[in-house]
Amino acid sequence: MYAEGGNYCLTVGDGVAACRVWRRPDVSREIGAAYAREMVGMFQRVAREPGLRVRGAVMDLREATLAWGPVTHAALGEMFAALEAASRRIAVVSADNALQMMSLQSLVKAHAPRFGRVFGSHEDAFRWAGMNRQAIG
Repeated sequence: MYAEGGNYCLTVGDGVAACRVWRRPDVSREIGAAYAREMVGMFQRVAREPGLRVRGAVMDLREATLAWGPVTHAALGEMFAALEAASRRIAVVSADNALQMMSLQSLVKAHAPRFGRVFGSHEDAFRWAGMNRQAIG
């Protein structure tokens, strides 16, 4: 385990940092936003890892809340931007929900336009995030 918090856990293996986020209906919106703020630091730390250890990251939001407030929205943007600035891929896995997918696509386009992608498939996200740059061409 690389890091964990109230509604997330992050592992690192095979060149990919994998973060899973889940819904916590028992906590307030403010506490959920605080968890998101915690994750910003975690993603900044991942972005500083050597490239051989972490080529990319997967953020799995399939079990997360489908909509979020402005603090969480800004935190997600900071997480994506940290990886973008480090030239690391960020693959975001969306729930099967059009509104979440559109929100995430907008965030990725704004904060990780070169290295970010939104996926509906967990497997495709991992494959893309872990790709070796030489294999990309």
